[in-house]
Parts: sequence; C-alpha cells; structure tokens
Amino acid sequence: MSHQVSVFLENKLGSIEKVTAVLSAAQIDIRSLHLNHTANGWGVLNLVVSDPEEAQRRLSAQGMASALREIAVVEMPDRPGGLDELLKSVVRAGVSFTNAYGHTIRDGESAFFVIDIQDMPEARERLRAIGLRILDDSAVYGPRGKRQ
Repeated sequence: MSHQVSVFLENKLGSIEKVTAVLSAAQIDIRSLHLNHTANGWGVLNLVVSDPEEAQRRLSAQGMASALREIAVVEMPDRPGGLDELLKSVVRAGVSFTNAYGHTIRDGESAFFVIDIQDMPEARERLRAIGLRILDDSAVYGPRGKRQ
C-alpha cells in the first residue's frame, strides 16, 4: 500500500526548501508534490517520495510536523479527457476523496492520479471492482522505493 508524506508548513520563504534539503541529503527522490494553503499563514505539503517511511522519520527528526497517509494511486491515460474519464469512474464507484493530485509518467501515454481517501480499504475494493488499476509501490515510488 502506498503512502504520501504530509508536512505542516508555515507559509514563509524557505519553508519548502527546508523539506527538500532534508530529502536531498537522504537521497530520497520526490516523485510528486502538492501544496495546499490552509489558513492563517499555514499549509500542508503532500509528497510522494521514493521512501516515505524514511522521509517522514528524517523530517520529524528535524522538528518538522509530518505524517504518513495511505493513498491510492491510479493510472490514467495522459491525453485530453483522461482525467475526466477517470473521475467519472471514481464517481461510479462511489468513492469520495479529501485530496487529489496528478503527475505525468510518460508524456502522451500515462499519468498517475493520487487519491487521499478516508476509508481506504473500502475505496480500494470499490475502485478495483470497476476495473481501475491501483499502482503498486514499485510503480509509485520508483526503483529505490520500498517494496511491500
């Protein structure tokens, strides 16, 4: 099962660079990121990285508020309408998500869509039941990622 690392950050110059410096020093590859503004000058940085457990451990050791969240990563075609088709399938499956973001894997061929869902076990079952392919960790994290 795949995870994202969520980091609570103050919205000020250099905040994201502190995160990337820790990950760079640990040779952890950032596969995708999404920054959400929350309120009162704070935000949440969601990262898909090559080793989420190690990333979260190192960020926490540096005093950064971080957490692991289980995600479903679904492959979709990288073409106009690809996301629309995927979202129609997700709606058909009855799966509601709290956060989502995408990333191209192979230009013009495929992309991945990261879905953060409250009831992950049931959602995975529903997504698979309608034929959506949930990517395994090696596809999500890359060659250096943790394999389960």
